[in-house]
Amino acid sequence: MYNISIIIPIIDEFDSLKKTYNIVNSIGRDKKEFLVIMSKKKTPKIIKKKLNKLSSKLNNLKIYCQKAPFVGGAIKTGIKKASKSHIVIMASDMETNPYDLKKMILLSKKNPNKIICADRWKKGGKIHKYGKLKKLMNFIFQKTLSFILKVNLSDFTFAYRIYPKNALKKFKFKENRFSFALEMLLKPMKHGYKILSTPATWSPRTEGKSQITFLDYLHYFKVLYRIK
Repeated sequence: MYNISIIIPIIDEFDSLKKTYNIVNSIGRDKKEFLVIMSKKKTPKIIKKKLNKLSSKLNNLKIYCQKAPFVGGAIKTGIKKASKSHIVIMASDMETNPYDLKKMILLSKKNPNKIICADRWKKGGKIHKYGKLKKLMNFIFQKTLSFILKVNLSDFTFAYRIYPKNALKKFKFKENRFSFALEMLLKPMKHGYKILSTPATWSPRTEGKSQITFLDYLHYFKVLYRIK
């Protein structure tokens, strides 16, 4: 039976989280559990109270506190808690367009043993208000990864995906920073999991602030060296 565990890390993007929940929960009739992972140190107390109150009203939304730091640490906590046949990784700030999940789920159902990736660079995908230089650098980086890895994929670092649960649960992941997105793609690939991609739309967050730093970008190369 196809059902999904949806892992959503959060710092303080409460209103965006509610929008994401409402949209995703309305998609299809598949059973869904929402695993919202908050930061013990960074999530404000007022947001923690709002999250717990929201959870008390929604039977399929559960709140957990991450065990390891950074966004990758939150994702790893979510993986341990996930109980459904497939695991969705997405964001709470609407940068991962929740409307795109409908076509991702349809593709996943047709290919239940494959990893489904949202792809901003695939034909039909869009990136809004990213800045010309950042957009160019991202494009070059993605193309470089595709060339090095010899994989027909154009977005290796956009952490908006659907996994068969064993593609995540059977492996031990090391990365806690944003480089987790690359590690959680390359390690299953190395062990034989196939990947399909579908066009996706990215828009900048309107709530909260980005947590990524220059150091995070350097970690991508460490992951590439270690796993390749």
